[in-house]
Amino acid sequence: MINNVAYYNSKIDTIAQEVAEEAARASTLFPPMNSPHEAAFVIEEEWEEYRQEVFKHNTSKPGRDTRPWQREELIQLAAMCLRAILDTIDNPKEGK
Repeated sequence: MINNVAYYNSKIDTIAQEVAEEAARASTLFPPMNSPHEAAFVIEEEWEEYRQEVFKHNTSKPGRDTRPWQREELIQLAAMCLRAILDTIDNPKEGK
């Protein structure tokens, strides 16, 4: 059990680092989100991109294993959730 916990924690750290790097990369390409409403739409867009990859997925057909793209979209989705927290909750523009 200990080895499984260590492996799981290591994978979480790796994925969290990927999410942080994607959030930082996106912050160089796009300005901060202006409101929770904007954040919701950005998150919805990333969710829809993930969802489309899930619907394409079918490992019984050649070329239809979309798990690498699903993973990429989930990293981007998590990064946009992180940015939403940073931009609209921890450092909100509203009320300033």
